[in-house]
Amino acid sequence: MNTNRDLKRSVARLCAVAVALCGAICAFGACNAPHYRKGRTLEDDASGVLVYISIGLNDFAPEKLVCLAGELKRRYPGRNVMASIFSSREAALGYIPSTERTPKSMEYESKLHGLYFYNREKHDDYLIIVPDPRSLELDSPFDTRIDLPVKGTPACKLAINGRCLFEFEHLYYPDTAASGSVALAGNIRRDGVVSNLTVVDATVDPPAQKSELVESALRNLGTWRFEPGKRKDSIHMTYLFGAPVSSLAWHGMELRLPDEVRIEH
Repeated sequence: MNTNRDLKRSVARLCAVAVALCGAICAFGACNAPHYRKGRTLEDDASGVLVYISIGLNDFAPEKLVCLAGELKRRYPGRNVMASIFSSREAALGYIPSTERTPKSMEYESKLHGLYFYNREKHDDYLIIVPDPRSLELDSPFDTRIDLPVKGTPACKLAINGRCLFEFEHLYYPDTAASGSVALAGNIRRDGVVSNLTVVDATVDPPAQKSELVESALRNLGTWRFEPGKRKDSIHMTYLFGAPVSSLAWHGMELRLPDEVRIEH
């Protein structure tokens, strides 16, 4: 009887160890960095590297970017790294920072959605998610900074139903004196694209200029792109034109997710 009891206890301990080891292995193996392609290399010497890379827009998810940061750090061991992460191969090859903005440079700039910084001397190691790349100042309230290594699940500042917002076009006030609100409804598809938008309500003063605000709201929400998800999610957004904004506004635009956008006149 004692022998059987001891045997059962030993088997139970072995099973517990196996489960723990499997969990550790699975957690380690789950960090698969997305495939990336190198674009322009601005600096590459013994002290550090400054490089542009590109990944698919579907790979712009916090967990995947954390894995990508680890891969870049391993690729350049003991060196400082600054990587600009584009969603377009063409942009990663062709983007040249300049004070003179051309249509092509602005197109390339709009594809920059991530930055990775590692500085060995300063002990800096972090990612920045950039959903509004035409507001490239690093203190933009739209950006999400993820310090590495992460503790737990990395959080995104702008998200709906747990899905990170990675891309949208900045909305400036339309060329009109009108003000009011436009309520929209639609879906966030599994691939992150916002679709099937409809106008739920629109109250504009003066009413004759309602179409201008409605078109601005529809056009803007149609540019939003979220990280991929396992299901389709609904989205309900009210655009308030001429409403007061807070310190979280950037160039007159404030996102109060999950359901409100404010545009300062």
